[in-house]
Amino acid sequence: MEIAQYDMGVDNVSPPNGWKQRLRVFTHSQEVGLVVLLALLLVGLYFFAWREMRFYLVPSRSMEPTLYPEDMIITLNQQDYHRGDIVVWPENGEYIVKRIIGLPGDTVSVADGALFLNGKYASEPYILEGMNYFIETPVAIPEGRFFYLGDNRNASDDSSLGITAAPSGQNNNDLYLGHLDDIIGKVVFRYYPYNRFGKVASYPLINVAGQ
Repeated sequence: MEIAQYDMGVDNVSPPNGWKQRLRVFTHSQEVGLVVLLALLLVGLYFFAWREMRFYLVPSRSMEPTLYPEDMIITLNQQDYHRGDIVVWPENGEYIVKRIIGLPGDTVSVADGALFLNGKYASEPYILEGMNYFIETPVAIPEGRFFYLGDNRNASDDSSLGITAAPSGQNNNDLYLGHLDDIIGKVVFRYYPYNRFGKVASYPLINVAGQ
């Protein structure tokens, strides 16, 4: 039986690490460096200039259990904002972080710890607990404004104060409704603490009638 023999001479062996050397030369070339730099600049322009990416520190417990004090979050501006979005805007020298509950044309009321949108019950699985206050007369949201609440409903300074903090028989709704034009961006990501690192999802807030 014949056994095939192989020439183990050096001439038949490919140069060691030849492909690695070629890859090293390619990745260290000036052209590749310029392409990578251009790509990074374009990404930076998209997020910082076009999408106005901003970084914030959550200041209070008002958004628990979704956001906690000292959570570090990222916002991006949006063409349109929707009910259920968590947004940031400036007010009286500070930044407010709350959830949009009602938009122009909506009515908002609260009874028995539950939210009612346009006269119908709306489920909110993200809140810490049911509300211990009432908004019996529906609040109508005018053009250009929005009704906002914290997820920690009973420990949040928000649009509910337009009713609950007003003198009996009156309302201060106009003082406690946000301006859509003031919104800086929607909260989309939490980058610290690391054990809660990740996307911050919005909740499609609609009532039982699908509105």
